[in-house]
Amino acid sequence: MDLYVAPENTLQGGIFDGKLYGIPNEVSIYACYVNKKMFTDAGLDADKDFPKTWEQMHDVAEKLTKRDASGKLTQQGFDFDWYRPNFMYLQWGAMVRQLGGSELKLDTPEAEKTMQYWVDWALKDKLGGPAYSTDQTGDFIAGKVAIRCGMGSWAKPSIEEAKIDYTVKPVPIWENAKNKNHFDIYAYFHMVSAKSAPEVQAAAWKLAWALDSHPIDYMVDAGLLQPQKVLSESKQFKDIPFMNVFLDEMSVSMYSPHVEQFSEVADALARARDRCVVQGMAIPESLKMAQDEIDKIMAKK
Repeated sequence: MDLYVAPENTLQGGIFDGKLYGIPNEVSIYACYVNKKMFTDAGLDADKDFPKTWEQMHDVAEKLTKRDASGKLTQQGFDFDWYRPNFMYLQWGAMVRQLGGSELKLDTPEAEKTMQYWVDWALKDKLGGPAYSTDQTGDFIAGKVAIRCGMGSWAKPSIEEAKIDYTVKPVPIWENAKNKNHFDIYAYFHMVSAKSAPEVQAAAWKLAWALDSHPIDYMVDAGLLQPQKVLSESKQFKDIPFMNVFLDEMSVSMYSPHVEQFSEVADALARARDRCVVQGMAIPESLKMAQDEIDKIMAKK
């Protein structure tokens, strides 16, 4: 663990009861890719005008948004990722935790404020919603959206190949945030089973390290981030633009909650969102229903 940058954060996805059970072959965190030309066309500067807070994001996104005569969006300033339930952890849950709450405790002002922001984004402000945002990298490359915050360092090669003039900025934080985390960390580990025989565990650790101890090669050749100190201190890392943004975010952010019923809870959170956005249900009522669902899911053995 001493070989990694901020291991209490970057390796937390493989830590249980204080013990590390694997080695990551890639650790992602989602920063905001910004199309500089789209900012310029809207009379904005991608560096000076990029929103640092969620309160600022609304006004900036509106200036970057274009609609046709019917009101349909032809260009988005920004949107959340609505299409997979796990983004209710990675994005919505991270915003709740910025305020000091938890996506597993929904009868709270923090959960209600964050859900209200998402609902208003789709229904009141009409800046996006479930009908949009189905392909993160593709939408950004196609010029459909000016700010895309659902991509990691792995998106960089594709965007550069498309010759997009871009910059990368940290994910916004609420003005009154209690925690300075950004969107959640998401990683892939080679894990070692504690139920295996000791000699099998020893061999598994050696194999995992042999596969996953090449952080400079992984970053230079594939844009995949293994947050080891040897990488962060290397010339290669320092020569790659914007990589510090991802590592800085990772050092202060967190993984989604460790729950066995991860996917089931994500589905319940997505249903709560959709009841509000699609069906028009009141937010407190929908969150209460979701809390009842989550309590039952978590009680399963």
